[in-house]
Amino acid sequence: MKVLSTIKKEFDVAIIGSGTGGYPGAIYLAQKGLKVAVIEENLTGGECTNYGCVPSKAIYQFAESIRTLKNISANSSYEWEKLIEWADNSVKGVRNGIESLFDSYDNIAYFKGKGVLKAKNKISIIEENNSEIDAKNVILATGTDPSKIPVADFDKKGIISNREVFSLKEKPNSMLIVGGGVIGVELANMFSSLGIQTYLVELKERILPFLDKDVSQAIKGYLVEKGVKVMERTSLKGVSKVSENYQVLLSNDEKLEVDKVIISTGRSPKTKNIGLENLGIKIDERGFIKVNEKLETNVSGIYATGDVVGGPLLAHKAIIESISAAKWISENNGFHVDYYSIPQVIFSGLEIAWIGMGENELNSKGINYEKIKLPIYYLAAVRIRNERRSFIKLLLDKENKKIYGIEIVAPHASEVISSYLPLYLNKITIEETSKITYPHLTVSESIRDIAEYLLGEPIHMIKK
Repeated sequence: MKVLSTIKKEFDVAIIGSGTGGYPGAIYLAQKGLKVAVIEENLTGGECTNYGCVPSKAIYQFAESIRTLKNISANSSYEWEKLIEWADNSVKGVRNGIESLFDSYDNIAYFKGKGVLKAKNKISIIEENNSEIDAKNVILATGTDPSKIPVADFDKKGIISNREVFSLKEKPNSMLIVGGGVIGVELANMFSSLGIQTYLVELKERILPFLDKDVSQAIKGYLVEKGVKVMERTSLKGVSKVSENYQVLLSNDEKLEVDKVIISTGRSPKTKNIGLENLGIKIDERGFIKVNEKLETNVSGIYATGDVVGGPLLAHKAIIESISAAKWISENNGFHVDYYSIPQVIFSGLEIAWIGMGENELNSKGINYEKIKLPIYYLAAVRIRNERRSFIKLLLDKENKKIYGIEIVAPHASEVISSYLPLYLNKITIEETSKITYPHLTVSESIRDIAEYLLGEPIHMIKK
């Protein structure tokens, strides 16, 4: 990787952050012949590559293999150190791939350091030898940090976040996960499959409180069956170090002694000390950067993409925003991101995926809808995984059958949801869907079954 240090250079675009909100835009702009500076203070690839998507899914895939073996009561063994090394090698491979992409373009310059806006077209790079560059346009893709909680400061040893948990040198015997959102649920599933006693606490009335109740209940039942102790309406009151472990006190007055305490209570935008105030760039009440439909801030020529602008904190959402912003900059011919059509996924063993609006949002907006909820344990692909709680739910306009939302709770939901996108986007009709051949034996077969059901011609379900 060619890392540059400079006193002063001029660029068409400077991108602060090399994660999924930054590097796709850099590549696109370079392809269009623009001179691009990428500024990164940490590791190339950002949060997703180094601390989130990549290491977590590497370990997740292994954990699912272990869980499959348990279905037949098979014995299994593995070396924790080898697992962590394997996941780390996956991370390095992805990171090196991004760096190779940068290196393949002569018009991309990579700077190591913290980018700080000094004026509209001027950026300081805080590093060992501080430097400064000029840029006609800027994309802010600084991402987020794990949110802190008052009663448990991160010590990076036993009280940790996602940034440490996937590189633990020794396998913990037990852990408490604070926060029953996406990250907390994924971690609880993953580590319980790996034989770690797992406790999950959630302050609100149920885990995954932003999803429909039936979805949350299905996942809770699944986790409890796996041995996860789920405690809802419960918070962390205190943590103290006891020998090599941590004693925790919960709001229900229960005391636990665990090896690790993982804080997964949300994310905080990295918008402090990057010079926003020097230009008067507006942020919302939570600190996320405000942008318009072109992903431009209130200061012309300054754009922001990815987690730092809020919304669903997803790598694939960041990627599409990065490309859109690049198109607006290079050709003033970008596209407006349809956030409802972005598939959202929770990799939780019994996976969750959805597009559009759920019942909670439809009810809050006073929109009348028809609910079609079908158990899909009849599918061989689901039965093989023994996931009896699996279902698919469609939320429809009662009059014209427009689809407001699709929710899938099933094995491989993360892959299957893409098959439903054409239907949600109204690119294909129910009638046409019923005539398409989907591969057997897969969960994606469900889309034709549902189309047949809606037409009153179900083959694999009992007609009611």
